[in-house]
Amino acid sequence: MKLPRLKIAKNTRATISGIMIAIASLYALAMAYDEARDNLLRFFVGAVLLVAIVMGGAIALVVLIRLGRKLLEKITRSSNDSDRQ
Repeated sequence: MKLPRLKIAKNTRATISGIMIAIASLYALAMAYDEARDNLLRFFVGAVLLVAIVMGGAIALVVLIRLGRKLLEKITRSSNDSDRQ
């Protein structure tokens, strides 16, 4: 029986698969070493917070770069318009 594919981009599917494999691997390691569940939960929360902070920083950096480019284009256009007159 063939399962239908979801209409998700190939890169997105690969990313989701990688995350699921990582979670399963960490869970297997935790169970193999008899790690306490509260330690595992703290680790997962910390990892998620770290990823969220990094993603937020990356998004903020992209926004700043794009705003800087738009501002530079406006300044360049206004100086070109004033030179023509």
